[in-house]
Amino acid sequence: MKYLVSVFAFTALAFANSGYNGISSGISPRNPGSDDITLTLINNWILPNMALGLDVFEGPGQFHVLAVDKDNNLIRVYDAASASPLGTITMNAANNSCFGTAWNNNPDADTYYTNDWINAALFYTEDYGTTWTTETNPAGLNGRGMDFDGTDYWQTNGTGGGLLRFQPGVGAENIAIPEVTEQPSGITVFPCGSNLGIAVTTYMAHNIYFYEWDGSTMSYIGSAACPSSCLFSLGLAYAETTGTLFWCYWDNSFNTHLTELSFTITSLERTSWGSIKSSF
Repeated sequence: MKYLVSVFAFTALAFANSGYNGISSGISPRNPGSDDITLTLINNWILPNMALGLDVFEGPGQFHVLAVDKDNNLIRVYDAASASPLGTITMNAANNSCFGTAWNNNPDADTYYTNDWINAALFYTEDYGTTWTTETNPAGLNGRGMDFDGTDYWQTNGTGGGLLRFQPGVGAENIAIPEVTEQPSGITVFPCGSNLGIAVTTYMAHNIYFYEWDGSTMSYIGSAACPSSCLFSLGLAYAETTGTLFWCYWDNSFNTHLTELSFTITSLERTSWGSIKSSF
């Protein structure tokens, strides 16, 4: 059994709020959303470092949030219950414009993928950042948020580009999400009935958009307004342990927030993550 935190190189935190590329300009709308989707803010922490993309690590006795700190070329790890810093994974030096990260959901054989908006590659490590290998990124320079559903990886694909479902080095399928007209930032997958749920955030339109994927068709469920006023919405992740979402954003003073949200989709019956994995 591998234990994530035991191999992290613990480092001192340094405040960094420098900008990043790829954000469209314009108004930051916060729309009312759909009646059948409810988001409730449970926790809201201010972090001393940038947090982009997000993923959740869940293993025996471990429940952590992973966040990209591109200013320091690190994946930072936070305790999911308190947002206390636990450690870091150092990214490849060529991966210094990273936005998204995705873990392969296997605590016994960890693999971590990252993308980059300057380098059209996917970087991956199987030894916690000691060595990195690359594959071609099917999103090119347009990928931002990433996640893994147990079989396939998902990645946002630029403004109007939809979502990419892919297996690194094998192939990719581009799937339209025409309801999302702003540039996407975060993406996460979650159990949704007997299918796969997908939630997407955007930099500038401050809603979370929800979809259902049945293996061949993407259906739009609706959207809900982000529960906190923000300047940029920067990442999203789902936690099986709690059935909640983790969302990160910048407030109007450029503080980085990591939050935990409960969510309810009244039109659908959500089932266990195990049943989702077994159906794919």
